[in-house]
Amino acid sequence: MAEQMNELELLFQEKQNTGTAWTRNEDFDKNGYLVVKDLWDPEELYHPVPEEKGQYNYYDKNPEHFNHVPVEQQVEGSTSRYWHPQYRTIHSGIRMKLEEIIGRKLYNTYYYDRYYYPGQELTKHADRDACEISVSVHVSTNLEGKDADWPFWIKTPDTYTDKKKTTVLVPGENRSLVLKPGDGLLYKGCERPHWRDAMPGVQKKKNKKLFGKKTSETELYYHQIFFHYVLADGERAQCAWDRAR
Repeated sequence: MAEQMNELELLFQEKQNTGTAWTRNEDFDKNGYLVVKDLWDPEELYHPVPEEKGQYNYYDKNPEHFNHVPVEQQVEGSTSRYWHPQYRTIHSGIRMKLEEIIGRKLYNTYYYDRYYYPGQELTKHADRDACEISVSVHVSTNLEGKDADWPFWIKTPDTYTDKKKTTVLVPGENRSLVLKPGDGLLYKGCERPHWRDAMPGVQKKKNKKLFGKKTSETELYYHQIFFHYVLADGERAQCAWDRAR
């Protein structure tokens, strides 16, 4: 989970961390992100919206074993689930795919998923050390038309005049990225500021067929999973299997 940052704190973290998580993928290192189409089958990732909003913390492989608090800590009014058993093996499966893409060995740290609702936004931030290499996977939504293409925003690296990063030569760009169900956005979580503007839509009852089944969803939502990793031989390797909330 990301910590809230003011603009100065965000600029300092970006400057300090940029370039610390090098890989063998030139495009990934240049931009700090990479869109991976069809990273995982969205039908295998799908889960109905939980009845109660707030934060769920799962503590073993039984989906009935969890603690629940009514207020989600990062995006108030949303629903998040840490370590849901449905995604335990997928966490490792995606890791192996990412290792092939970036040419470096990774360690799992943690994962969680979130259901956003209309009007909610993810404030601009960079992540803590356990999120050195991260991927955000779009699962499903019952938004329709242009609203379904709710973008993920990310800032590309600044170019500096020297290795000490004293002066910015070329500022990075803010890029808007759209994911389809099953697509993943691979990014350097500690280095690249990222965010989402307010989710579109007006809250009302909305039933829609997903994967050939009529859902019982009674409100608009957008479901995303965040899988986090660290480089096995990197400076954040001590965060492997991090379980902090």
